[in-house]
Amino acid sequence: MRICQVQTGMIPIKPIGQMGWGAVEKIIREYQICLESMGHQVDIKYLNEIEPGQYDFVHVHMGNLALECDRKGIPFVFSLHDHHTEHYGKDSYCFKHNLDGMKKSIFSITHAEHLLDYFNETDKLFYLPHGVNTSFFKYRGLNNTQHKLLMVANNGLAGDYGFDRKGFRYGIEAARALDLPITIVGTDANMKFFDIHSDLKSYDKLDLRCYNPTEEELLNIYHEHTIFLHPSMLEAGHPNLTLMECASVCMPIVATYNGSMEIKGLFRLTEIKTDLVIEGIKQIMSNYLPTIIEMSSVREKYDWKNVCNQLNKNYEAVSKFHHKNSDEIRMLYREVYSNTTKL
Repeated sequence: MRICQVQTGMIPIKPIGQMGWGAVEKIIREYQICLESMGHQVDIKYLNEIEPGQYDFVHVHMGNLALECDRKGIPFVFSLHDHHTEHYGKDSYCFKHNLDGMKKSIFSITHAEHLLDYFNETDKLFYLPHGVNTSFFKYRGLNNTQHKLLMVANNGLAGDYGFDRKGFRYGIEAARALDLPITIVGTDANMKFFDIHSDLKSYDKLDLRCYNPTEEELLNIYHEHTIFLHPSMLEAGHPNLTLMECASVCMPIVATYNGSMEIKGLFRLTEIKTDLVIEGIKQIMSNYLPTIIEMSSVREKYDWKNVCNQLNKNYEAVSKFHHKNSDEIRMLYREVYSNTTKL
């Protein structure tokens, strides 16, 4: 098949190890690598470079690009990555804009199961989990004897740099209570959060590395630390990419997670509270080595190739149909989805 993954237009897509921030761009790149390994032609282009009929599948990852495809007469697959659809609510332009893209798609994908019910106005939306490149994010063995906490995130929400969507305060407060070092990694925008919440910088065991590290640098940072914290209150991906990367490098996790896929080594927060983050850290520390061993035995099941196998089945199931609003497309997709073994 000839497939085009459409560039978002925001962050360049680079080779493995060189990508910095940009979750959607990482997903596009991994889709290309895995689908090409299956024998497909996979290009990454901007939408203005694509003409109707040029590809068997045009896969877009932004709501505005989905609607632009429809305007240009290009049938498309749409992946939703926008957490603002929940933040602004179902009466918002953001929600209606993305819903319209789903309804006009061949089929659409969400990476968070609970959004299937949230977007109950369409039956074209299906769940596909995130994955991880297990060949790159490798487990190097247990080489840390002193616990160090880690958070990797780009904080803020809807232009408000001070909004603690990723739960930095809970992580730092938990670290302070346990007298443990903690590192915050992400983009330079995080420094605006800490300018607003300057009291958090007073913790003398806080290490801020907010310089948009490459994947190679991030991999090394993962291996310098022992426990990952992610008390996030809003995500469009469950699990999100950092949870998958930590599962692959076998770093135990304390996090919010709203999904049915089991992630070994994950202490799931039922609420976002400092005392619950502390409890999770303590439980992991008390059973650390067995947790690492268990995580190492299952890490390869999270690989992108397993995710893309399912995506490929979805493409192939509808590839012989060329009309984007067909009930037959929807029924074929539902059959493939229901008969696929879930991770």
